[in-house]
Amino acid sequence: MRSMALTRRAYLGGATAAMGSVAAAACGATGGGAGGGTAQKSKGPVTIDVLTYTGIANPTGRGQWFAKTTPQNFTPQSQITVNWIEADGGLQQKLITLTAGGTPPDAGNFEDFNAQGLVARGLYKPVDDLIKRDKFDKSVYWKSALSMLSVNSKLYGLPNHGNFGENVMYVNLGMTKKAGIDVPLATGEWTTDQLIEMSRKVTRPADGEYGFWPALYNYSVMTYLRLFGGDVLSTDGKKAIIDAAEAKAALQWVYDLQYKHQVAQNLWASQGGGGRDAMEGGFKQGKLAFVNWTTGGAAEWKAPGQQIIKFDLGITLFPKHPSGRRSSVIITHGAGVTGTAKQDAAWEWVKFISNKENGVNMVAGNAGSPGARPDVWEDKRLAERDPIFALSSKTFKEPLVENLPANNTYSDVNTAWYPKLAELWQNKVSVNDVTAAIAREVNAILARPPA
Repeated sequence: MRSMALTRRAYLGGATAAMGSVAAAACGATGGGAGGGTAQKSKGPVTIDVLTYTGIANPTGRGQWFAKTTPQNFTPQSQITVNWIEADGGLQQKLITLTAGGTPPDAGNFEDFNAQGLVARGLYKPVDDLIKRDKFDKSVYWKSALSMLSVNSKLYGLPNHGNFGENVMYVNLGMTKKAGIDVPLATGEWTTDQLIEMSRKVTRPADGEYGFWPALYNYSVMTYLRLFGGDVLSTDGKKAIIDAAEAKAALQWVYDLQYKHQVAQNLWASQGGGGRDAMEGGFKQGKLAFVNWTTGGAAEWKAPGQQIIKFDLGITLFPKHPSGRRSSVIITHGAGVTGTAKQDAAWEWVKFISNKENGVNMVAGNAGSPGARPDVWEDKRLAERDPIFALSSKTFKEPLVENLPANNTYSDVNTAWYPKLAELWQNKVSVNDVTAAIAREVNAILARPPA
């Protein structure tokens, strides 16, 4: 999970859009469990180059999991060996550099928000014909995950990882019980009003203790926007709607956590003044009652023998809006093929890394959230780790798709809206002013010809 957090931080810090994960798992070389289809068997020993995260020797992260499971569970059955190319300087830039130099990898990884930019550059090839040839069942994946990996109705990879957004609440039960608070962990039936009330009861600034320090990455902000009925873009991707009343109400709610209710210590630190390290620092030190993240926290903080969280940890869903509305936004990652002469072998690995077994086992393998498939989230092995996986799946069924720019300008749009919120969290501008400025700039980008 750490890999994901760092990748997103690099992107949000102003990079062009850092790329993310690689694969998910499949049932050996035959691929019978990779999606229900019959895979094409390798015709002999072959080595393929796969672009992956840096840090494959690390104890955590998806890169290390891919590097571990591939030689154990893929190569012996397929006779396909993987040579890893670590993406120093970012996955996207590494892929561009390799391709420009005439040595593209055979397969590689990308995050949903990068699919448009990669496809526009011709760096990945559609996999629709390969799916048809192998009678591969892509319906096992969330439709929203496939949508995020598609451009102009063509699918450019398979999802190997996914979650419902940063709408899981982690609770320091020592702090809440001391304050006489009973958090509805099993059901997640609580509201944002109740969250603020609970947060007030545990906030003690003199002791450095606070109630709720919200995540403020782009996906977490979208979760709050949707909770209040708003969003960044319209569903057709042709208009910015972050200046609508619903979206402004959501941003005002976040702003008020620090400047009105005083239950959050420093909103700016959540985005740019320290990022997730600042937010998790207070929580890990037992100084913060509530913090939201993806289910990656359940994977990392509930791992057997973990030494990160040393207090009684509770996990439940982020509270509902007082109207009863819940919110989700898909965060997914995929692996695709570049169309080299080794495309068939690369495709075998893509199917393997995105199968059910890898989707389940990557949680126990210190690789973060599970695969983007219902059968993974409902697997009893994940329920044994924590009930939040099954509760999330039961509550949301599958995460809502992110609204994408109709003219394929995702990276530009994200750069135009998310960083500008920093001035709001620093109390330099009003909600009205910042949303109006964002809407003007985003609409100008959306008015361009398709990229």
